[in-house]
Amino acid sequence: MSRIRITDRLKALRERAGYTIRDFARALGYGDKFSSYRTYETSYKKEELPLAMVKLMVPLLSGRGEPPITTAEIWNLAGLTTGEAVLGMNLAQNGQTAPALPTGFADRRPARQPGFPRGMASGSLPTPPPSEEDPAADTAPRQVRIPEYDVLTSAGPGTVPVLCAPQDGLRPVEHWSLPRGYISAFAESPETLAIVRVAGDSMEPDYQAGDRVLVDTAHRAPSPPGVYVLWDGFGLVLKRLELLPGMEEPRRVRIMSINPAYSTYELTLDEISINGRVVGKWTWK
Repeated sequence: MSRIRITDRLKALRERAGYTIRDFARALGYGDKFSSYRTYETSYKKEELPLAMVKLMVPLLSGRGEPPITTAEIWNLAGLTTGEAVLGMNLAQNGQTAPALPTGFADRRPARQPGFPRGMASGSLPTPPPSEEDPAADTAPRQVRIPEYDVLTSAGPGTVPVLCAPQDGLRPVEHWSLPRGYISAFAESPETLAIVRVAGDSMEPDYQAGDRVLVDTAHRAPSPPGVYVLWDGFGLVLKRLELLPGMEEPRRVRIMSINPAYSTYELTLDEISINGRVVGKWTWK
């Protein structure tokens, strides 16, 4: 049986959701230049759509049509099953069991306890366990062992929306041993630090793809303004956060990229889950 072309699959989902091609193009941000979008339904040659484009489609298509369109169908346009390509493969490569996957993300609001989707906990980025003292502590400066997790924090379109907590099988892939006196300058409790890797280009030039960032997982409020790891309803991302002035509830947060090619957006504190503040990074030339 021949494989259905990506152009036909996209068109079928769009029509099933009840959009005209002009309305769908406008909803995706093309304005009245819907002919630019039309090429994805007619002459697009690749086997998968760009991930950033598919991410925009999730809230537009999820739950619409008959039968209702699932997020799995939408993410599959980018060649991904929900979460499997990012987290499941990482866990499998390390001999871990992939966590159960949530079945849908129809809106931008990440669930909070109680009632988190399977495979998620109150913080998407696990809080590191208490560090072990370096055996050589009697003859060398006391060391802090900081865990590195194989979880990408996207500085761009965001990872596929599935993460897990340590009890679901996620374990550190490495530990970095650094002097406690040095690390104490960056965090009140060095035991709450974690290291994760950056993907994407929306935080360039300050944060490049492949950089390791040091995250204080105990700092989960967007004050003062700074760079944080957060769940924005679609994925785990690295962004600059700024709490908007005012006392109205729910409070709103401005979410910004450094790369001017990416737009700024705003969400309420209820719509995000902050995993920690970035307090350092490592780069190699």
